[in-house]
Amino acid sequence: MPTRGPDDCGICTLPQAQQLIHGHRQKVSAEQVALGPALGRILFDDIAAEQPVPAFAESTRDGYVISGSDGGNGAGRYRIVDEIAAGRVKPALRLVPGTACRIMTGGAVPEGSERVVPYEQCVEQDGLVTIPERLLQARSTFIRQVGSDIARGEKLVEGGVRLQGEHLELLSSCGIDEVMVAARPVVGFFCTGSELKTYAVGLENGQKVSSNAYLLSGVLASYGASVRDFGIAGDTGGQLSALFARVREWAGDLVVSTGGMGPGKYDLVESAFLAAGGTIFFHGLAVRPGKAMLFGRLGRTLFFALPGPPHAVRTLLHALVGPALLAMQGRGQTGPKKTEANLLHPLEVRHHDVLLLKDGMLVLSGGRCEVRLAGRLETPNCHILLHPGRSRYDKGATVDILLVGDPLTSA
Repeated sequence: MPTRGPDDCGICTLPQAQQLIHGHRQKVSAEQVALGPALGRILFDDIAAEQPVPAFAESTRDGYVISGSDGGNGAGRYRIVDEIAAGRVKPALRLVPGTACRIMTGGAVPEGSERVVPYEQCVEQDGLVTIPERLLQARSTFIRQVGSDIARGEKLVEGGVRLQGEHLELLSSCGIDEVMVAARPVVGFFCTGSELKTYAVGLENGQKVSSNAYLLSGVLASYGASVRDFGIAGDTGGQLSALFARVREWAGDLVVSTGGMGPGKYDLVESAFLAAGGTIFFHGLAVRPGKAMLFGRLGRTLFFALPGPPHAVRTLLHALVGPALLAMQGRGQTGPKKTEANLLHPLEVRHHDVLLLKDGMLVLSGGRCEVRLAGRLETPNCHILLHPGRSRYDKGATVDILLVGDPLTSA
């Protein structure tokens, strides 16, 4: 039987595993996409404004834009020479002393303008507008000058940020129609087990649906991956060898398997991976769940072999695989975001020889982060870290938690 090579670091702590994974991941290439399809993608590099905001001097009120002098028409009286609506592209004539234009909010202010005076504070009669003297000295001019909000060349979004709708609005307002984003990591998965079937129709006694396939497809895609399902491999060396040959020929960025990682007679994933020429970087975690897993490489493809129970698959996807996918796309973290919370109930820990990751529900109550164990049918939003050597946690105790998924903040 093949043996593990010198690259195998054995059983790792969670931080050691995260560092190893981060060190072996390779960044994906960049691709240029239009703003709409860029939603949810990770920006490859910093991006700066291509034009200032506003791009022209504009009025912030409906009113009258006036020149800098009354031109002999009497104090505060201006001859109305034009009207400027928002969106008017024909340039208004330069205002000469003693003249004014009616102007709407967002209208382009003509050259020679001193200020805009709100409509309700003026009196218009016989083609003249009269403006109280005090308004001619007011501090606010109600004109947004070119570049007063954002200057041309100002950095708008840092590379590594996952683009949201607010980012797209900002970028579009600065003249940007396309952006460079990280290419989607190409990720495959397969599930092992001779008892597994793709659909529930026609199941016989002893068979079950490969539910992990749906979990893997959804979670991997949520981290930005382009996902391929390699199907189900039975618990035989021949089927596993054939599947690993397909994976090696495919040469994607990363592949994940579930099942076949215990000490049992039919747990053959590790030996089949080694026989296919795989290199193991670690073959277990000092963590529950995670003891029966490995991380390695087959050709250029990173490989995660996870245990079979869905709760363990979900936990390890968020703790290890998801952060690796984000790092490939330019996010800097080596693991999930970590914070603290107070327990809403006491906890008794039966297995406290290794770190335990327990499904949790994080809530904000009275300005405090509080956490409880997730219910049987709840989807957890965090994992509670229960450290080795401690068998009891009282209500209100402070515990470390790992946030599930990507909080969408810059790394």
